[in-house]
Order: sequence, then structure tokens, then C-alpha cells
Amino acid sequence: MTGRNMELEYIVKDSKRKSSFQKRKNGISKKINEITTLSGANVCAIIYDENNPRATVCPSKEEVQMVLDKFRSFPESEQRKSMVDHEGYVRQSIEKAREKLKKEKDKSKKKEMNNQIYHFIQTGEIDGNVSESDLEDLSSLIVTNIKEVDQRIEWSQAQEETDN
Repeated sequence: MTGRNMELEYIVKDSKRKSSFQKRKNGISKKINEITTLSGANVCAIIYDENNPRATVCPSKEEVQMVLDKFRSFPESEQRKSMVDHEGYVRQSIEKAREKLKKEKDKSKKKEMNNQIYHFIQTGEIDGNVSESDLEDLSSLIVTNIKEVDQRIEWSQAQEETDN
């Protein structure tokens, strides 16, 4: 069964919201039990319900207390290393997205430069408006490609000598 995309928004209808909450809470409890059973990890959850002044703990109050005591026994620097608030999570997500964007831009730039090289080989002309920095990137790519070709030639010659 595949997960389906759903819009996350506040459920206005009280009965539907309560039943959805109960189903999700049961699902989380089941997942915690599965993780604990399958991996032997110490996992717990404390779930607060707007309709219940007492928190629901999973798997049991004693096990939750044990996990919290173990966590509190770590030095504060170790505790903070594992904690992420909403703002920190968003910051991390933005940073990952920036890194991914940079990698994609680099890939795109390299493809563009390879296309420029190919066009130059075919026509003898540089295609379009190319800035000075583009020419420097193109030069750097050509040098890198020449080094790779030289390494392949050396490797091929070494293979031939080994075969003889």
C-alpha cells in the first residue's frame, strides 16, 4: 500500500478531528512498539491531547521514565546535540535545499560547458554570449577533461604492459 499525498490542514469538524487524532495516536504507538521490538532501541512518546489533561505515554510510564532518565544522564552538550526545535528543523531543511540547488546548478553549468565545447568542436565558433567567467569555467573544464584523458591513456598503457 502506497502513501498518498494529502493536504495538511486543521480539521474543523470536532468528531472527525478526534477520530483522526485517535487513529494517528494508535498508529504512533504501534510504530514505537515495532521499532522497539525490531531494533531493540529505547523509544518513547509523550502525546498530549487537547481533551485529556493527562498525557498518553508509550510504551509504558516506566519505560518512558527510563528513557528520560538516560537522556538526562548525558551532559547538556550531548543532550542539545540531539534536540531540534521547529526553527532549527526549518533552518536545516533550507540549508539542505540550498546545497541541493548548488549541486544542480553546478551540474547544469557543467552540461552547458560541455555543450559549448561540443558546439565549438563542430563549428569552430563559440555559441552565444559568453562572459569572461564562463570562458574561465570553460577553460577549467577543458583542463580537467585533458587530465582525465591523460590518466586514461596512462592506465590503458599500464594495462597493455601488464598483459604483455
